[in-house]
Amino acid sequence: MEEKRAFMRIPTRLSGYLRLLPDPEDIQIFRESPFLGGGPGLCNDLRDAGMSEALHTMLCSINAKLDMLLSMQSRDELTADFPVTMGIVEISGAGVRFTASQELDVEQYVESVVVLSRFPLRMAGAVGRILRQEQSPDGSTVYALDFTRIRERDLESIVQFVFQSQRDDLRGKKWD
Repeated sequence: MEEKRAFMRIPTRLSGYLRLLPDPEDIQIFRESPFLGGGPGLCNDLRDAGMSEALHTMLCSINAKLDMLLSMQSRDELTADFPVTMGIVEISGAGVRFTASQELDVEQYVESVVVLSRFPLRMAGAVGRILRQEQSPDGSTVYALDFTRIRERDLESIVQFVFQSQRDDLRGKKWD
């Protein structure tokens, strides 16, 4: 049987969180606010505002520290809402393969949150169904999660992550 994929799948080492859903139509509780360019773009915009270099440096430093504090607070809230931790070993726009901190059932619906970047904090959420489980060579159980509901913004974040990771791998191989 020929397998057709709509998304490229790559090996990775990301973390994530999930919660079990009693019903596949349950409302998602994860809703990340859209990224408004609080990273380097904001500092460049401030530089164009005509302020002194010292003030610009101070504001960019405060911005970075606030991002770090918000990231830590978000992580604490996530662990309360999403009690199962994930170790993601493969990712694509269609789903993930992962290990979990507790045993899961095949066909179980879950809501997952994937941490794509810790600083600046970038996450993507989706609802999905556990398709299968298999034993890895080290004895741990690896689950395959198929996304059944994902917001366009979250899908785009995952696809961008996969694309950037592949680009970085190709650049690294160029120098080998």
